[in-house]
Amino acid sequence: MDLFYSVIAQTLPPIQQRSSFDLVNFLLNAVAALLWSVIASLIFSLIVIVAMRIFTLLTPGINELDELKKGNIAVALVMMSFILAVAAVVVAVLVK
Repeated sequence: MDLFYSVIAQTLPPIQQRSSFDLVNFLLNAVAALLWSVIASLIFSLIVIVAMRIFTLLTPGINELDELKKGNIAVALVMMSFILAVAAVVVAVLVK
């Protein structure tokens, strides 16, 4: 458990103690966090779209969308695994 807290302590900025609550600062931080979340989700969506196009180019004999429409679970699992792998790479880049 100490390893978990030491990793978290290295990645998060220190929390500054304040004696009073500043509503304006809180709202500005909340809006900034919301905007960054929207921007990150848009960027991730674009990255997944580009990665899926590359994946389609790498598998010339298979039309993944047609196979998904037919209900092919194997293709769905491969595509899901690919999207999770792309997400892991994006998160690794963002965390570093």
